[in-house]
Amino acid sequence: MRTLCLRLVFSKTNKPTNFQQIRCLPRWNHRRPVKVIASEKYDEERDTEVKQKHHKEDHKPTVKNPTKIKWRQPILGPRILDDNKSIEYKIKADIKPLTIKKQKTDSKKAAPFDMLETVIDADGNFVYTKMQNNDPRISAILVEAKSKKEKNKKDLFLLEGKRLIKEALDAKCKLDYILFSRMDELEYIRPSLPKTGAKLYKMPYREMQHWSDLVTNPGIMGVFKIPDTESMELPKETLPITVICDNVREGNNLGAILRTCSGVGTNKMLLTKGCVHVWDTKVLRSACGAHFKLQIQSKLDWPSIKDLIKPNSSIFIADNQTVTSTDSTEVVEAIQSVPLLPYYSVDVSTAQNIVLIIGGETEGISEESYKFAAEMGGVRLNIPLSNGVDSLNTGTALGIILFEMKKQLIMAKFKDGAKSDNILLILPDVAYDYHCYSWSFSYIYTLFLKRYY
Repeated sequence: MRTLCLRLVFSKTNKPTNFQQIRCLPRWNHRRPVKVIASEKYDEERDTEVKQKHHKEDHKPTVKNPTKIKWRQPILGPRILDDNKSIEYKIKADIKPLTIKKQKTDSKKAAPFDMLETVIDADGNFVYTKMQNNDPRISAILVEAKSKKEKNKKDLFLLEGKRLIKEALDAKCKLDYILFSRMDELEYIRPSLPKTGAKLYKMPYREMQHWSDLVTNPGIMGVFKIPDTESMELPKETLPITVICDNVREGNNLGAILRTCSGVGTNKMLLTKGCVHVWDTKVLRSACGAHFKLQIQSKLDWPSIKDLIKPNSSIFIADNQTVTSTDSTEVVEAIQSVPLLPYYSVDVSTAQNIVLIIGGETEGISEESYKFAAEMGGVRLNIPLSNGVDSLNTGTALGIILFEMKKQLIMAKFKDGAKSDNILLILPDVAYDYHCYSWSFSYIYTLFLKRYY
């Protein structure tokens, strides 16, 4: 039992002089004292306690060859025994010091089931891992695929929906993960799935809805490696048209441009450094699989673009014929150095290589584009608008100009190699009517596409 002693020393002026005890007084007041001793009996009580303590230590069992450590006791006020006296402490010799041991793991053990990269086994069954809500593996995979830093570092892109995933698989893109919630979605892409080399995870639908960027979750996601689009195989029916995207920073606009170029059948696409990342989620969603049908080169500067353009190319710029007050004198001079014509008045039927430059809605065409077009003898193409409309959406304007170019190229080929007599024989009599001329022309055009393309 410890003895709690309260002793205040007062001077002649009845003021406390021991400030050490005054400082500890509030703490002592909150304790329940075991014994209260008068100040004049404090010395006697202290000597009694010390004797009892030494008596207990002397009667303890001794240890062979004990290790002794001596040090001076710190000064703690009235509880000090003697300033020059040292206290001896005995430590048992058989006590070993504490050590921290790392738990050894057996690396020879078999890998967990979810680490297997078998997609379809020998019996034709899917090999997948079923996960519950808040599974850490789900967040690890999707954070890696959605984080801008991580997906650029590991060259990953995320697709949602069975159709986009099937097109990516048909284009021989490297599959890493498939996350699905319904077996029907997985059965749809079965013919395109590799038998090994990927991992399948089945997760709850609500958990997938939490990670999805769409309003209605399609029920399946795929994580792929970014392919080499520069060497992508092109369809046979391609046109000698190269589209250059200059500072297109909106993902939906770039996706619409890719989709339009894929529909027209362009040969190549070049993206400057100011464009949005071509494998961004918004671009992938709005392009609807056009990434896997085009040869795309991104993050290019203008010296590199000039090296990729053939010398006999015809350069065109899609321009809305607007010059703002913020444009510098050099920009205005560069714009005026390139002639402006309506898009339908330019004949591209004899052009061997066509280069069309399209700008973003925010930044527009850069000064380097105008200078490049002026050096190559290019032309600005304008789409006449009505009702006070200043400009069109980037994808809409590109579609109008590209399909006009495609029509001229196809009609030139029609005049050179097609046998119009064979086509006219299968037309009805109404095709020769003057009032149905426009209908017959479109019908001839459709038949020509079916026969020669």
